[in-house]
Amino acid sequence: MPDVKMVVDERAFSDSLRQYALAMRMSFAEAILRQARLVAVNLAHQTQPFGDGAAAKEAGEGAVQTEIDRVYDPVPALADAVGRSGRTFTGIKRVKTAPQAVAAFVRLTRTGQFDKAKELLNDLRIDPYFSTDVGPFDGGSEHQRSRFGARRKVPRSTFTKLAATNGNRLKSYIAQILKRVGTAKAGWASCAQQLGGMRGIPGWVTRHARKGVLGDVYDATGGAGNAQYVRMSNRVPWIDKCLKPGQIQRALDIQRGKMVTAIRIALSKAR
Repeated sequence: MPDVKMVVDERAFSDSLRQYALAMRMSFAEAILRQARLVAVNLAHQTQPFGDGAAAKEAGEGAVQTEIDRVYDPVPALADAVGRSGRTFTGIKRVKTAPQAVAAFVRLTRTGQFDKAKELLNDLRIDPYFSTDVGPFDGGSEHQRSRFGARRKVPRSTFTKLAATNGNRLKSYIAQILKRVGTAKAGWASCAQQLGGMRGIPGWVTRHARKGVLGDVYDATGGAGNAQYVRMSNRVPWIDKCLKPGQIQRALDIQRGKMVTAIRIALSKAR
């Protein structure tokens, strides 16, 4: 994937950074490294799911769970849906009541007659079970195929793709995918790690951080004058779907505000 570049205005931040170095009586290089780490922490906060607390983690996990639920249902849940629907039909299957429809569906799945179970569902026409396959969990392949668009999301209009006969494998898959929540943020955590530590970033994000893999830092503070800088790169392939230029600007502005406060305190103490 080609690098994604986002343009922000860092001039005000750079001016405050120089003032900060003077007020704190430290080298410009030291100020750059200190503030770059804190900007990385801010960027982790700004990256979706927004925030750094339990609510952000739960929001991210909830979004993932919802998408997977659009694709799969375990057979017991689908059987309950058949019962709640009250749908019946007559004819060669001789199903005249909703309980009979449930019993027929469960019997067909237990005996491995998955095509007939699918046919029964099609005849009942219960939303969102249209052309839903019945059978063993597919390891997540239908979930991956159902993700569309730039953000690789499962559309809300998706019909359930599979009624999984082995719910435990589905649960394991969901747990595995939920553990990935926070990966986009971890690109910045990796940068912070290289700049002195991941303090301020929660554990559900830092668990993904790996130096030089999800994020890297180019340290050019050994230069002179305006040539001194630090460049941070988030290498998570979908970072541009989780972070916009305005949020990057916000991360810089927040840290600039903190530097301005620190400068005022330092100057007041020097009087």
